[in-house]
This record gives sequence, structure tokens and C-alpha cells, in this order.
Amino acid sequence: MEIRDFQPQDREAYLEMATDFYSGNASLFDVDVKKFEDTFAIGVKGSQLMRGLMITEGEKPIGYALLAFYWSCEAGGYVVQIEELYFSEEMRSKGCGHRFFLWLFDAYPQAKRFRLEVCPKNPLAKRLYSKLGFEDLDYAQMVLDR
Repeated sequence: MEIRDFQPQDREAYLEMATDFYSGNASLFDVDVKKFEDTFAIGVKGSQLMRGLMITEGEKPIGYALLAFYWSCEAGGYVVQIEELYFSEEMRSKGCGHRFFLWLFDAYPQAKRFRLEVCPKNPLAKRLYSKLGFEDLDYAQMVLDR
């Protein structure tokens, strides 16, 4: 399994996987495809706030991840938020998620906190995250979309 930054040729694979991510049990709502396009464009261009990663087996795309970065006073430093982590159905429950997180922890040793969201409809993901040491937060999330 290899993990690398988005490249222009990853566009179709990413769009297909992101569509599947949002139509499955990892999300509570649908997202406009235009937002996928915008996200991919930023991921290819590069940003201090976001990183788009393609996960491959040889040349074959098997998943992707979107990371967001920010400072947290509560954590006392740099936070890496796993915005999305997706693996194709045939790659699930084969240790790919675990290997991804080992890579992530090694790639960001300066992070004081790793944060993610897990949908209640996705108990397998929650079990993996718990095994890796993630804990539930007793926060209710609120958003204001613009």
C-alpha cells in the first residue's frame, strides 16, 4: 500500500470514491459534486490547511484521505484532522485503515492531537479508531454553512 499526494490523473478515481463515500454509511448527508471538484483542485494545488492523499496498491487506487490542519489551544498545539478516509469495498477489513494510521502518526510527529468524526452508521470504523486509541468527545457539533 502506498500513500501519496493527489496528482491530476487521480481526478476520476477520487470523484468516484468521494461519491461512494457520501452515499454510504460514512456520512449523514449528501454533498454537491462541485465541492468534490473544488476539494480535488485544492488537493492537487497544495495548501497549508488541507492535504489530499491517494492510497494505492501498485498503480491501482484503493482509497483516499483528506486531512485538515489547525492549531488548538485545548490540545496545546498542532491538530491533524482526518476529514475523510475511504477504502474501496474490496479493501475494507484487510488492515488498510490500520496501516494508514501508522503512516499518519509517523508522518506528523509534531501533531499534539489527531481528530476525526465517525458516523453512527459506521461501527466498523469506530471499532478501528477505538483500537488505535481515539476516544469519544462529549461535544455536540454545530455548524454554520455559508
